[in-house]
Amino acid sequence: MRKPKPIKMPTRALTMLLCVTFLLITGCDAGDRPVSQNRYAKGTVLAAQTSTNGRFTLIATGPSPVQVWQQGVPEPIYRWYQGESNDDILLLTTSPDSQTAATATQTTVAVWSLLNGENRGFYQLEQPLRALALSDNGRHLLLGYQDGSVEFVNLSSGRRLVFMGHLQTEQQQRINSVDLSANGRYALTASQDGQVLLWQTTDAAILGQWRHENSITLVRLGPEGKLAFSADAQGQGELHHLPSGLLLSRLQIPYRGQTFVSARLSPDRNQLLTGSTSRRLELWQLDNGQQLQHWQVGTHTKLRPASAMVYDVAFSGARQVYSVSSSGLGETWNLDSKDSREAN
Repeated sequence: MRKPKPIKMPTRALTMLLCVTFLLITGCDAGDRPVSQNRYAKGTVLAAQTSTNGRFTLIATGPSPVQVWQQGVPEPIYRWYQGESNDDILLLTTSPDSQTAATATQTTVAVWSLLNGENRGFYQLEQPLRALALSDNGRHLLLGYQDGSVEFVNLSSGRRLVFMGHLQTEQQQRINSVDLSANGRYALTASQDGQVLLWQTTDAAILGQWRHENSITLVRLGPEGKLAFSADAQGQGELHHLPSGLLLSRLQIPYRGQTFVSARLSPDRNQLLTGSTSRRLELWQLDNGQQLQHWQVGTHTKLRPASAMVYDVAFSGARQVYSVSSSGLGETWNLDSKDSREAN
């Protein structure tokens, strides 16, 4: 057998081949990498939330304190303590106007000002809490409970209303997700049985409803109250007109095995931003559910398996989006130029 002759390849061609091979293996390019990355915690994060504009980020890693970070500031601007409780902080929320926040264990809720860090109220609960939401300036608080009831509280007047709409069946249906309109007049709530209800907080009258085949994991209202997003445990995501509840579109999901954890609607852009398990951050078109762009958030370098949940997302200006995940990372990402043009 003759010895084969070595094939000489030009250096430039070899370099190009290696680059193409690397891109095929990683499936990434420069546009898939974050523009900026901030590590807010060294260990696992139990809960994280960002304000509507992405300016503030709340991080909970266990019991108090909750750390509050502001974009561009290298240290937390506030550290909030949940009274004398040693229970884990499991739930966080911010108001649509990014002025107020709430932190919660299963049995306590504290309301805070994001403008000066001051506490605005502390509340002891009589039953396990599953979900919560605030209206603008923290005027109203919505609480979803383990027993299937939902409580609306006017924090200024003290008025309370208990909504029992999810308890119309014999089987107990815990509340999995809630959202509240900016003016506090409308609540969107979802239960374990897949039922989603839109109702008035003045009199508990149901205005619209729809149902998923599986348990609901997330509901979100659009900023103008005309659209809503809902997602179930099997990864099915839907957009609905309000108040009718009529289906607008279903997300055209090209894979399985994820659960939606967070979402932000931007009707003026005709876009939806979602965060999921399996590190996925995704941009969708509202009117047809088409996926426009996707990214994978960073992971904690010391934890295995290397994965992360995207706890919250935000549109950050006209050409960027922001994510905060269970890995303790806050990351900013560029939109494709095409998506930026469609958003303007």
